[in-house]
Amino acid sequence: MSSDRIYIDLDAIMNRIREKIFQRGAVGIRGLARLFKIADDNGDQRIGLTDELPKLLGDIGVLLNKTEIAELARMLDRNGDGSICYEEFVYHFAPPMNQARLDMVNRAFDHLDRNHNGVLEIADFRELHPPEKVPTSRQEAKKSSATVIFDNLLKCFDKDGNKEITREEFIDYYRNINPSIDNDEYFESMIKSSWGLTD
Repeated sequence: MSSDRIYIDLDAIMNRIREKIFQRGAVGIRGLARLFKIADDNGDQRIGLTDELPKLLGDIGVLLNKTEIAELARMLDRNGDGSICYEEFVYHFAPPMNQARLDMVNRAFDHLDRNHNGVLEIADFRELHPPEKVPTSRQEAKKSSATVIFDNLLKCFDKDGNKEITREEFIDYYRNINPSIDNDEYFESMIKSSWGLTD
């Protein structure tokens, strides 16, 4: 018996799925949430990859064979539990950021990466937010604006817990919120005001 796996073009399959989702008007968060809720038959706030996902795909008009479903499930199932939660669903099935948004996110990252070493770290934020005066106590030093800002960012962006934010982690954060913002101008304005970018 051959152990060779049949090649499945998962990129093409994901593009077909996203196209059908887009045709249904489910580009934004609300549309994706509606599709997820419909597919979640047992109400456990997860979609089973072997039973509920094929039903959802059939409902939107994407018919896959068993091999394609198995390969798709293998890609989607990050923790091996046979299902995906809503956040994973949005991450995989929302349309990717368009080039203008991606360029804006990269521009913000480059602006924040003051020492140009490819990661965001506390030193970058100390340069961006220098203290107005020398702290008079350890407590005051702990609450410096650079430290507070960076600690808050780590909670959102730092997926591996190493106290640094890579470009990939930075982009992934915006990739996750991308579907909830329909307007490119608003997205650009949000990035500029969040990170102090100017034209």
